[in-house]
Amino acid sequence: MADTFTPRCRTALAVATALAASLAAVTAAPSTARAAEAELTPGAGAVTASTSDDNAPANVVDDDFGTRWSGEGDGAWLQLDLGAAKTVSQVKLATYRGDSRRNRFQLQYWTGSSWSTAFDGSSSGTGTGLESFAIRPVETTKLRYVGHGYAGEDGTTGTWNSLTEVQVWGGTSDGDGDARVPADVLDLTNWKQTLPIGEDERPTEITQPELARYSHDPYFKVASDGKSVQFRAPVNGVTTSGSKNPRSELREMKNGGKDKASWSTTSGTHTMTVREAFTHLPNDRPYVVGAQIHGGSDDLTVFRLEGRKLYVTKEDTTHHKLVDDDYRLGTVFEAKFVAGGGKVKVYYNGELKTTISHSGSGNYFKAGAYTQANCGDSKPCSSSNYGETNIHHLTVRHD
Repeated sequence: MADTFTPRCRTALAVATALAASLAAVTAAPSTARAAEAELTPGAGAVTASTSDDNAPANVVDDDFGTRWSGEGDGAWLQLDLGAAKTVSQVKLATYRGDSRRNRFQLQYWTGSSWSTAFDGSSSGTGTGLESFAIRPVETTKLRYVGHGYAGEDGTTGTWNSLTEVQVWGGTSDGDGDARVPADVLDLTNWKQTLPIGEDERPTEITQPELARYSHDPYFKVASDGKSVQFRAPVNGVTTSGSKNPRSELREMKNGGKDKASWSTTSGTHTMTVREAFTHLPNDRPYVVGAQIHGGSDDLTVFRLEGRKLYVTKEDTTHHKLVDDDYRLGTVFEAKFVAGGGKVKVYYNGELKTTISHSGSGNYFKAGAYTQANCGDSKPCSSSNYGETNIHHLTVRHD
């Protein structure tokens, strides 16, 4: 039986705001205002769940905070079918006993071939009313809430996942998007960007707060689809002192981008999920790295494309695991690293591909285009010869 309580609505609405800037060698423009959002929540018949007790899935759309859906187990999910492709930018959730529990969960959307994570975190634990979770606008037909239990304010934990109400908000997509700088597309709060320009062995680095309004065509900008970020590194680009190859790449930071991230594979769990596509390869040596974990002194593991073969590496072993033997440029895929307990688990499109044993500190995530070619092994030596990726989604979590 559902508990009787009075909702205390304390909405935590996260609004992503783009700042206007006009800088030399920077192509940034102010974002236009988004169209007014409309509620897209489907009816009871379009709500299903992987599991439930007597508290059925349809209860979350009945406008009654006295009823709920409850599903037990890590990974129990609640799905909402929108009926047609719609642009979703916000999900509102009311947590059962939300003034004394913090639900741990993910919000995922259907790409047409797989599920992709748009939000990974927790409810606030401060109220039982609707709490808003803003996401980067995505066009999708289905959404789902994937629950990982709850933590009580008294220190207890549980495996039940319970919601009293769910609302989906967004608008109609025209396919163009309104993103003007990369930070309109990806959450870059805890990142810095390295560009293949600047002085020899001293490439330009962009940190927060400048990164929040920065763009540089063609090395780091909103892609032509308006929904992803283009990273480009030409073979004649400036390199870091520790590499002979150029990069246009994000490096993980912390504390709002003020400090460099550094974590151990033996303490806590560290996860990066990235949806990206390789879109261009350099001549002669068509190799590009799209995402990686960097160790204390060198690469720990990366996703590396060589022609049409996509590999997961293990330190200096570049062909450690072949994950796709016929990758086609422009194909969006999901890469995921989960590091903890002295191991790194690497997933490709949701499937575990390899587990790498590693015990060490000083680790951090990177994502972008790290071209594995330079003027010494790839011709022509010009900006027209480059490696490139488009990143559609990027999240990092530390537990």
